[in-house]
Order: sequence, then C-alpha cells, then structure tokens
Amino acid sequence: MPATSQNGWDALLGSSSLLYTWTIPTKDGDVRVRLRNGSAGFLLVHFLLWWAEVLEPLVGKILDDWGYAYRAIRGQTTGLSNHASGTAVDANATKHPLGTRTLTKVQKAAIWLRLKIYGGCLRSGAFYSGRVDEMHTEINAPIDQCEKVARRLMNTPRGRRILKANPTQRAVILS
Repeated sequence: MPATSQNGWDALLGSSSLLYTWTIPTKDGDVRVRLRNGSAGFLLVHFLLWWAEVLEPLVGKILDDWGYAYRAIRGQTTGLSNHASGTAVDANATKHPLGTRTLTKVQKAAIWLRLKIYGGCLRSGAFYSGRVDEMHTEINAPIDQCEKVARRLMNTPRGRRILKANPTQRAVILS
C-alpha cells in the first residue's frame, strides 16, 4: 500500500505521471506551480487565480508559490504533508510565512466566502486552530467530490482561462 499524505491521498514520487506543472494565467504574467493533475490541481489553480485577481498578485518572478514537495508535515515527527500528494499549494509564501498573521480581516473574510464555491474540497491554513499557515490551501475531500466540483467550475470564466493555458487537463478532469 502506498504512503498517503495527511488528507488520505496517495503520496507521489517526483517522477510520477500524476504530477503536472500548471500554468496560472494571471494579468501580471504566467505563474507555474507543480501539483497533482486533474481535478485536484485544477481546483487549487482555480483558487490561486482568484487569489491573484482579488487578494494580491502572484508574482511569478519570485519563486514563492509552492506546490508538490515530498516531505513530512512541518513541525511534526510523523505524517506526510499534503504537498507530498500534490494536493496543497502555498501562495506568496515569502509574504505570508508559516506561523504569522499577515492577511487582513477583509482578505480572510474574502477567502472564507470564496471557499464556499469549492463545496468543501478546499481548506485554507488561514483558519487553522493551531499554528496558522495563511499561505497554505489544500484539498480536503476525496477525488469523486473534487471531480464533481471541478467539472462545474470548468465552464466558469476562470476555469476556461485555466484550461486554455493547460489544454491537456480538460481530458484528465473528464476521465
């Protein structure tokens, strides 16, 4: 049985064909992040594109938008991070370091409202009850739920822009 990340998804080796380098077509230029392919990656990228358009720009020239990394959960002695399954992403990590509160109340309220369109598939570290991780967003649901939400969001304006920038992923989401 393969190792799993904290959310129960299979952890992936760096050479896995299930990893994909997504292009996020922001108004400030393309940003790339390596995540799981298909619905999980699509949902995370959809959220990141919203982040770039509503909260603050993602600056592709600074390598602080992080996705896949085969590693343990920071600060714990057991368990793999959701980054190890390609189902977690960090946005503007250098601006929002682990354990610090940097988002405004307005930004946090916007994130809280935005998460509702993802039907429970995404969870934000901005709302962790322990150590805050405002840069962090992760998949928090099984694949069948993620596929249902991804299929619904594919035909939104952001969804269409993402799929235009990542044309092979439409077939993966629909498979």
